[in-house]
Amino acid sequence: MKLVEPMVRADRRRVLGWGRALPALACGAWLAPTMARPATAWLPAPNLPDATLQNHHGRDLRLLSDVMKDRVLLVHFFYTGCATVCPPQTALLRELRRRLDVQAPARNPLFVGLSVDPLGDGPAQLRAYLQRFDIQAGREAGWVWLTGHPTVMAKVLRGFGVATAAPDQHPNLLWLGDTRRERWTRTASLQSPEQLGARLAEVMA
Repeated sequence: MKLVEPMVRADRRRVLGWGRALPALACGAWLAPTMARPATAWLPAPNLPDATLQNHHGRDLRLLSDVMKDRVLLVHFFYTGCATVCPPQTALLRELRRRLDVQAPARNPLFVGLSVDPLGDGPAQLRAYLQRFDIQAGREAGWVWLTGHPTVMAKVLRGFGVATAAPDQHPNLLWLGDTRRERWTRTASLQSPEQLGARLAEVMA
């Protein structure tokens, strides 16, 4: 961890700057049910294995049984060495997570981050990334970050239609789903917290 501390301090200032640049909005109004626009068609549920993955503490978690079962989900894709899409995406999602925690909807969505670079992203790298972005992680915090064996991760990512050959080519894509009702959709990740909140409201409507 000592090796990353100078970078952590510099990057944290930049990352927190992104957060401050996001527009403020009164709590409670942005995810109101009246804003939900019911989707006319849902995507089929992704074909996923109940794979054993590792969180930022190196703890084994089964993707379906331990993480996704009976949850409303926001699934995003990242790698800790990314310098393009991932930093602003992470900052936007952090602000969305903060607003959800304030509003505390009846079925509070769980965010699930899946590494597209499992060779470079072990638990230690995940912890450094979370420290860099000042993020509280874990199921109790509403945000799980996962990596795993490259072969296992490839199967999981294929289920979401994400290629793994070149991590820097990963899409700025989110999957939003309600596993209890098998209701799934996709959307671009680089949207405002208000827009992403509205899409989540559609899933939860």
